[in-house]
Order: sequence, then structure tokens, then C-alpha cells
Amino acid sequence: MDVIALAAAGIHECVAPMGTALTERQLELLWRMVETPILCFDGDAAGQRAAMRAVSRALPLLRPAHSLRIVRLPTGLDPDDLIKRDGVKGMEQVLGQARSLLDTLWLHERDAVPLASPEDKAGLKARLLHHVEAIGDADIKALYRRELMERFSAFAFPPREERPWRPAGRPQGQRRAEPPASPRLRRVATGGARQALIDAVVIGLVRWPGEIGQVSEALGALAAEDSRIDLLLEAFERHGELESAGAASILADKGISLPSSDDQMRLRLPFVIDGHEADGARRALREAVALLVEQPALETALAAAMKRYEQDLTDEARLEHERLRKRKLEFDARLRQMASARAADPSGKAPKTMAE
Repeated sequence: MDVIALAAAGIHECVAPMGTALTERQLELLWRMVETPILCFDGDAAGQRAAMRAVSRALPLLRPAHSLRIVRLPTGLDPDDLIKRDGVKGMEQVLGQARSLLDTLWLHERDAVPLASPEDKAGLKARLLHHVEAIGDADIKALYRRELMERFSAFAFPPREERPWRPAGRPQGQRRAEPPASPRLRRVATGGARQALIDAVVIGLVRWPGEIGQVSEALGALAAEDSRIDLLLEAFERHGELESAGAASILADKGISLPSSDDQMRLRLPFVIDGHEADGARRALREAVALLVEQPALETALAAAMKRYEQDLTDEARLEHERLRKRKLEFDARLRQMASARAADPSGKAPKTMAE
């Protein structure tokens, strides 16, 4: 009856599955007529469940230039009711606001449950990756993974609010004399050590491409930050296995050259230079990736704990802030330690800093 009402109002390009759930066969028939059909669902909970069932059926079938757009009608209205209330222009306006399949998937999973804890956010990431794994086309799978992980990272690790620094316990304008080494150490603790470690990880992934599959989820979080990691991860998802020469050529094809041998020696990490025992080098590479992924989450949690403590001066809030602050200090020390670790001698003995 909705199709009849739409046709009577002058909107003729409509079909309906006759009261049944949309099937894979029906999707293929739709794609024969139009590359991106619009699916229209009721705005209530049942309509949203039906929309997600359609999305789940479509994901394995996606192919280049073929997708879906999803419309959610105002709550309590079907197409016939909407046309009677707002006319054809009202229906056309709703159709003009159709969301892409990717947007529909992201918004549904983001809003499915409250995301009040790190565990909740980890659950969101797992659900998104589960949907990505259902996609059959390798190129579309890689692009969906990249886009969804970028959205997840922006949502889960929002940038901290910048606040001006003021010296505690001293009148404004008076600053303690700073030792000559302090600016260098501060740079290392903030951006320098992280960037040096990212550079080293890229080299390590090229030298040990078999580790990409071991840390693929963690690399997904870093891919939005570094295009080199994104290229390597996308190539792994497409081909499954990579060799060191192949990984290097993937970067070279994009005009990205790896540091020279002398520069790699200066990075001084077990997974970067020759002469290290393979298992130890791989373990160090996995640890470096884990540190890079943990850093934004730790900084976000610490900022949130500080805000809670400022608003709620309770012992519980103070202890949580102190715990996270201690963890942050330990983390920064480990980050500096990895960025400046001495290389092992050619005998393959691991450096002491990496054995702790």
C-alpha cells in the first residue's frame, strides 16, 4: 500500500518486498536497476532492526560502485502518512537526507549501548570490526576498516582541551630556572619520542612483515595517524601475506623511502637493525606498537580523571587521578627508554633495557 500511495503521488520508482525481510536475491535485482538504491524503514525500533538486517545482508555482497542508502522515516509515520501530512515535497526531502550504508552502520553501533567505560568502547570497536570482516570485496573491506577506525579513534580518543600552564605555588611571572637539558627532555617526552618510535615501527614492519597480522587491530588505530602504516595494513588485508621486499616496494611506489642504514642505526631498536635474535626483535616490535596505541587512551583517561577531581574533591577521585598520573609517568619513562635504547652487539644479546 505504501508503494501504491507513492506511485499515486507521482513517485513511481518504488518496489516493496511484500512484507518479508529483504533478501540477498532482491538486493541483486535492485542493483541491476540502480547502483545505489534507497531503502526506506519505519522510525521505530522494529524499523531500525530491519534496517540493520538489510545492512548485514548487503555487506558480503558489496562491490565497487554498488551500495545502499538508508532512510529513517519520522517516528509513527509510514510513507502514505507522510505524503498525506507533508505532501510529495516532504517525502522528497526525507529521501534527500538518506544516509550511506557506512554512516548507518557507524551511527547504529555507536548509539547501540552507552559508552561509559573503556570496556564499552572496546566493545564498539569489536562490533565494527566484526561487520568489516563480513565484507567480501578486499578493496571495500580495507576502505571500510580505515574509515570506521578513523571515526572510532576520533570518538574514543578526542583531543585534550589545551589549558595554559601556570607554575604551582609561585606568583605569576616568576619561573624557576630551568636546567639546560630540560627543553630537550620535554620534547622527547611529548612529540619527539613518539614520532621516533613510529618511524622505527614502520621500519620494523618492513623488516618483519609477518608481525602485521599479529598486531593488525592495534595498527588499525595507528593507521589514521601515519599513512605509511595505513598503506602496509591495507596491503596486508588485501594480500594476506607480505614479504619484506614487497612491503618496502609498497612504500616506494608511493614515493616513501625508508631511512638509510646510518639513520636506522641511530634509531637503535632491536627490530630496526641487524644482529638481533629474531624472537626478541619481534617481541620488541609488538611492545612498541602497544605503547603507541596506549598513549592516547592513557592521556584521555588522565585528562578525564583530572576534570573529575577538579569537580568532585573526593578521596576516590583523587586516588584515581594519582593512579593514572603514576601510570603516565611510568609510560613516558618507558617511551623514552625505547626511543633511546642501545642496540645489542652483533652476537644477538638483547639490550638490558628491552629485557626488563
